[in-house]
Amino acid sequence: MQALILAGGEGSRMRSVTAHVPKALLYLPGGTLLEHQLALLAKLPVSHTFVVIHHQAQQMGLALAGLEKVSFVRQGPPFTLLGALASAEEHVTEQCIVLHGDNYYSRGLEYLLDEAQIGARGVRPDALFLLESQTGQSDRALRLASTGCYVLSPEIFPTIKSLHGDALSTLTAALLNDGAIVKEVPLLGWRKNINHVEDLLWVSRRMLEEWKGSFHPRDADQGYNAFQACPTGERPVWISKASEVVDSDIGSHVVVGPGARVRDCVLRDVIVFPGAEVARQRVERAVVVPTRSDCALSTP
Repeated sequence: MQALILAGGEGSRMRSVTAHVPKALLYLPGGTLLEHQLALLAKLPVSHTFVVIHHQAQQMGLALAGLEKVSFVRQGPPFTLLGALASAEEHVTEQCIVLHGDNYYSRGLEYLLDEAQIGARGVRPDALFLLESQTGQSDRALRLASTGCYVLSPEIFPTIKSLHGDALSTLTAALLNDGAIVKEVPLLGWRKNINHVEDLLWVSRRMLEEWKGSFHPRDADQGYNAFQACPTGERPVWISKASEVVDSDIGSHVVVGPGARVRDCVLRDVIVFPGAEVARQRVERAVVVPTRSDCALSTP
């Protein structure tokens, strides 16, 4: 099995953040979205992972540099979801699990393996879509397209360039019309498509509240509730051991990434991205991202 992460999108609905940090590098407790997804894939028998990049390609390339069995593919036009899939055509030679790079999953995906294999009738599905139980869609093509994770056979990829449309529903409709064997698998746990700053904060809060039941990269436990000098005693928080927090009042649901510096601040429900600095401010319900000259605050 191979894997494909679609991480080329601009993230225009949260441009105040994605102007500085690509969407796949949005930060959550314990790592970026990309790191969370790679950790998910590391538990599967994946021979190679391809990451499709476009927006902030230089940052993405640096984030991927040196990773074993991971390489990037530059997306060519059209810069749409189907365009991203088509860009990977020449690389996909095996059954391929596809992840949309702006999705967080609270559980591992190992349960997909049995579903993707040859079934009792000796037939392997052409495509498999991981779906939430309540999609609100009666049309099957639209219901299938409401996912952020699916498995495609390599034979599907050459046909994608010939499709006239931008959305995933164009592909799902074509698969159904062509009589492909398409399987639906219920999602275990929960997932969130992160399109807005509030979505990122919501996922972070839920992860912290449900830490033992939420998926995160290895070694992330080291930062959980690590700030023992919290004056208010509020919990939970996630503070990287590689960050610097000085003379600050750290309240609940605060995340501070590695290399971040927090001085003389009051923080509540805040994510301070790796490498960002914030000083002498009271910040609530916001993310702090590094820029070339200073930091930028972004609120819902």
